[in-house]
Amino acid sequence: MKTIYTSVSKAVFTLFTIAAFTISAKAQLSFINPVLTSGTDLQPGAVYRYLNVALNTTGYVKIDSIVGGAEVLQLDDNGMGFGSGFQPMIKSGGKGTSYVVFTFTFVNTLTNAPVSISNLTTEILDIDGNNNIKEIGDIHLAGGTPSIISSGTDLSTVVSGSEIFSRNIAGTEIGGIDTSAANVMYKAIQTNVTSIRVRFGTINDAGSRSTRQYSLYYRTFSPANNVSLPLTLLNFSAILKSEKVNLSWTTTEHTDFSHFVVQRSTDGKNFKDVMTMMTDATVSSSINQYGYNDNINGVNSTVVYYRLQMVDIDGSYEYSPIRLVRLNANNSVQIQAFPNPVVNELRVMIPASWQEKTTTYEIYSSNGLLVSRTKVASAAQVQQLNVQSLGSGNYIIRVTNGQEMSSSKFVKY
Repeated sequence: MKTIYTSVSKAVFTLFTIAAFTISAKAQLSFINPVLTSGTDLQPGAVYRYLNVALNTTGYVKIDSIVGGAEVLQLDDNGMGFGSGFQPMIKSGGKGTSYVVFTFTFVNTLTNAPVSISNLTTEILDIDGNNNIKEIGDIHLAGGTPSIISSGTDLSTVVSGSEIFSRNIAGTEIGGIDTSAANVMYKAIQTNVTSIRVRFGTINDAGSRSTRQYSLYYRTFSPANNVSLPLTLLNFSAILKSEKVNLSWTTTEHTDFSHFVVQRSTDGKNFKDVMTMMTDATVSSSINQYGYNDNINGVNSTVVYYRLQMVDIDGSYEYSPIRLVRLNANNSVQIQAFPNPVVNELRVMIPASWQEKTTTYEIYSSNGLLVSRTKVASAAQVQQLNVQSLGSGNYIIRVTNGQEMSSSKFVKY
């Protein structure tokens, strides 16, 4: 184990047409800042443009159809998971199967000619679920039989011809889009790709609608190297201590990795670089611990957000999950639950004296039924709880540390 610590100030149809242009073998397809070019926003027929998805390449995304009563709430939310991934937020259509159909096309920015993909790695993350609803993440890679590099233990993933069918079977919810949650993701490779289909949706046994977020990540690669992530992030935490925020993270399996960039935000959307930390390019299996103490004495905000930008040696990158810290915390035995009302993720702030202790988070319905329990061995100041699967109504969050207890009411939309 190596420790470094410093205080330095989710049917989607995608069509790639074979042409004279081919995306280079080490390029990442980045989906950032879509612009609506035609149609009605978030409705069938809407077309969005992504500039610079790769060098001299423009991408277009069309919402082809919406099946089973699903609803697109947000086309692409890059606030968590992979910053360059395609991450739609979709509301399920109730009982049964529902999904949304998208179309992706790519053209040369200079000539408008179609662009082909010679070598492609596709990753679908966060195919999770619960006892009542389970997510779907299918993909079709035309041009031959795709190869699965890895598939999570919570998934049933089957290859049939050029089609990969993947379903969540475990019913275990993962908060947000956790890029280290290998149990709910799979990775496939293909060469000479002429078309791609991906289907994001749900199989709902209960009938209550819930909002789900999906993550699709494209990256071409050299066939000799079947690793598409620069490293594996095992954990990332942020804890307030006095006038500093102690950031710590653990990684393994570095491959062609360059450096970390610690980024901070006061609104959760606009991040600024705080510091850069270089590290070993390649580490096979050792566990690496890193840390940084961020002095927030001059930060004019009651809340700060942190994330890591993890950069490969070719300049491609991914983001860690976002961590939140409230700067106006006090030592009273009271918890705070926010946002309230909540749609997807409930954040619970605990007293400073409870931090780094074993803490249990329980959610009860209005009639006193326990609906969720989460136990954390070393609690951070703010814990994120996924409440997407809860039905609309009033709930109570109760938090205990073995000796003390505090509770708060919240409303789930």
